[in-house]
Amino acid sequence: MPPWRRIGVATRYAALLSLAAAWGHLVVLPEHLREWWAYGAFFLAAAIAQAGFAALVVLRPTRGLLLTGIAGNLAIVGMYILSRTNGVPLGPHTGRPEAAASLDLAVTAAELGVIVASLALLPPLAARRAGTVLVVAGSALWGARFTGLLL
Repeated sequence: MPPWRRIGVATRYAALLSLAAAWGHLVVLPEHLREWWAYGAFFLAAAIAQAGFAALVVLRPTRGLLLTGIAGNLAIVGMYILSRTNGVPLGPHTGRPEAAASLDLAVTAAELGVIVASLALLPPLAARRAGTVLVVAGSALWGARFTGLLL
């Protein structure tokens, strides 16, 4: 059996979706770098982290790596949502919401897929705990949004 066939389905999804997200960030890197160097640095760091995660999740999928992958992808998704609703918090485009594009949505969907696949790879107790944290944090954010505490 070829080595790639010994890798589980959730591991394959986590790695491939993370590579897809990394590629999406590299595609828009030049455009964001022209806008401001820090925007470009953010997209480069995201691409490197996501490509690194893809390799590590195949080679050594530890609990710490999976939790870091979940947190990192959630942070990127959160920044995407913020930049499309309230605008980026720093730089020359501060407070100006960006329009959503199809590549943005595809990359965000890939990042959400990485989160789901990473949860599936965690041991059952850790997955339940991480899932509970995600639900509580998400509920708190939505509650803050609907009550006006968060724009």
